[in-house]
Amino acid sequence: MLFNLLTGPINPTYDTGWFSSWFYSELLFPNAPIAITKYAVCILTGIVVVYFIQSREGRKMGINSDDLLTCLAIVVPLCVLGARIAYLLTDGIPLVSTKISQYGFFKGLFGSFMYVLGFESAPSNYAFYGLSGLAIHGGIIVAVIMVIVCCHWKKWSIKNLADLTFPGFALAQAFGRWGNFFNREAHGIVVGGWTLDGNTLVANLTLEEQYARLRSFGIPKFIVNNMCFSNESYYYGTVNGERITATLSGYAYYHPTFLYESLLNLTAFIVYLVLRRKGKHIRSGMFGAMYLIWYGAIRFLIEFIRTDSLYLNFFGVALKNAQVLGVIMVLAGIGILIYLALDKKHPELYLDAIKKGEIKNKEAEEDKILNIKIDEDNK
Repeated sequence: MLFNLLTGPINPTYDTGWFSSWFYSELLFPNAPIAITKYAVCILTGIVVVYFIQSREGRKMGINSDDLLTCLAIVVPLCVLGARIAYLLTDGIPLVSTKISQYGFFKGLFGSFMYVLGFESAPSNYAFYGLSGLAIHGGIIVAVIMVIVCCHWKKWSIKNLADLTFPGFALAQAFGRWGNFFNREAHGIVVGGWTLDGNTLVANLTLEEQYARLRSFGIPKFIVNNMCFSNESYYYGTVNGERITATLSGYAYYHPTFLYESLLNLTAFIVYLVLRRKGKHIRSGMFGAMYLIWYGAIRFLIEFIRTDSLYLNFFGVALKNAQVLGVIMVLAGIGILIYLALDKKHPELYLDAIKKGEIKNKEAEEDKILNIKIDEDNK
């Protein structure tokens, strides 16, 4: 069954049996009374893996892993909420007056708040709970704020925590993007492009040609087979400042942008793993700045072929939200890099921060042994 899944033929309705049905399902346990989505599992897996990898590096900097876990437990929910709010600020929060007319004053206010948290038809039906719509840039903004807050709280170096947090963000996103694979979302345009005919989009390549094009990129068949959708409607352009959509009829293969972003984020983390020991001239804080540049550039480029982008209406011109924020991230990252490179008052290298942390840990260990001996002598 696994072999058939990995090598299956070109067929949008092809099913290799129960394993294929389970593998491509959005739910981890399809028949369970409680819905556990693979999207959530992917995100949580990324967070757990990042914690264990980065907590080890944090200990070398003198950052206690228990303190790091405490901050993580606070920061992660806030980042998710920030990503949700960022999505709604762009996509539009339902008017409170509408909710009030439906449910009354107090339930209307409550319903609007619960909608922000993800209850689609709140407060009448909680079966539709789910954070359907997250803008990662909102999570990044919250993460930046919380890095500063945690550093003031725990008396950590902002540069050191930024160097730990943001490369870890890249790895967590590499895992999290696979949730889009199981949800069959956040994909790109039709492979080979399309042509607008009235209000209908017509694929430029046949279904077989689209499949062959994706496979020529070296993309595994099990991914390609899940990139085939039918009767999709997408934003196509702007007329007099208003967004218009067009429909692509029939089945077509779409670019797996989730995969492109996942691999690029994984590449960023691998580069970080190499440079954190080999980069002798990298100063503290530069890894955080590099992440801003890297991810800002990634999203700016990928958004050119994303079909579900969020938009900002800027004086009648529809701009992709992620591209605007991507440019801001790149410029901010470059500015921070230049500042750190020219900073002569605090020119601490990343490797020096590790050495200081190791000395601090050694002193703490020696104090602990000394205290144990004193206690034994007192007895």
